[in-house]
Amino acid sequence: MRIRFYGHLRAGFGLAGGASATARILQACGCDLELVDLPLASHAAIRDLEPPPAPMHDQPVHVDLVHTNPNILASIPELLEAHPLEAPLRIGYWAWELECFPAGWERFFSGYQEIWCPSAFTAQALAQRSPVPVIAVPHMPDWPHLQARAEARQRWRQQVTARPFTFLSLFDYWSTTERKNPAGVIQAFQQAFPAAERGGPSVQLLIKTSSAEQFPEQAAALKALSAGDPRIRWLEQLLPQNDLDALYQHADALVSLHRAEGFGLTLAEAMALGIPTIATGYSGNLEFMPPGSALLIPWEHQTLTRSAGDYQAGAFWAEPDLQAAAAAMRQLADDPGAAAALGRRGQQRVRERLSQERLSGIVSQRLGRWLLDLP
Repeated sequence: MRIRFYGHLRAGFGLAGGASATARILQACGCDLELVDLPLASHAAIRDLEPPPAPMHDQPVHVDLVHTNPNILASIPELLEAHPLEAPLRIGYWAWELECFPAGWERFFSGYQEIWCPSAFTAQALAQRSPVPVIAVPHMPDWPHLQARAEARQRWRQQVTARPFTFLSLFDYWSTTERKNPAGVIQAFQQAFPAAERGGPSVQLLIKTSSAEQFPEQAAALKALSAGDPRIRWLEQLLPQNDLDALYQHADALVSLHRAEGFGLTLAEAMALGIPTIATGYSGNLEFMPPGSALLIPWEHQTLTRSAGDYQAGAFWAEPDLQAAAAAMRQLADDPGAAAALGRRGQQRVRERLSQERLSGIVSQRLGRWLLDLP
């Protein structure tokens, strides 16, 4: 089956990583992909496209798969204007993070026979008013790369001498600080490890961000929360893959106190590397994060009192318990052996939940449903 695959394939942010993951599982199922990059001015290109395995210009396209969100197409309609969708089967792949259907997306169902999304959590939201099937097709991590990096991380950790226990948290300002909640991570860290404490574990918090230069006021406000605390470090830049790998290698734990996630690919990748993970026990990350595989932070429903990006006032998401998050951070730093055991459990579970075999079955079943009707 030949698929013309549209997505933000050269950039380094969540939708781009998700598109690469979907392309991987399609190729694992034996599909031939013709890749079409949809560049965004807001996100610089950091990678090159791989050429197709063989010239395909004279072969029929069976599927147009558009891996971007309706809100992006609404604000930048020219992204697809040069690429009319003409394949007999057209699939949209959408990501969404709240339980309620996003207002204004209804008109974008037109022209698609099916919508894919990264988790059952997202599927239930999109299916509320969808006239076509909505199917959860979770992201498949780059398993060969992650396996090699997990082995390298293990070797490195056996050689290093004493150093601070390092918590890592990552987010993109375009994903909104309200949803990603880095302020909560800072507060939980400082509650777990008071600056005035004597005799506590040696710790640090590394916060990796993207797009800070496009949100200077929000970035300044966040950094003010950590002012005067040298244990909290900020890394505000896009990183090539080798540098990102090094960041994960040095992390002793990953923390996400998100208020909502459509999937959480960075969480899945961290778990695949054996990094013990602390995360809000809510939304799309539960697709691959069952109890016992990570420290899941309890939460309460919170109504949005004002809009934040595409997340409209009146909707609701989770408010994680920062006291519980602080206790979880302290637990890992106080007992590195237990932290390592948690990392191993998480690694096993994510390999099961996001295995090529499991996800190939989902994709093959969906494409096979249409195969007999394609020319």
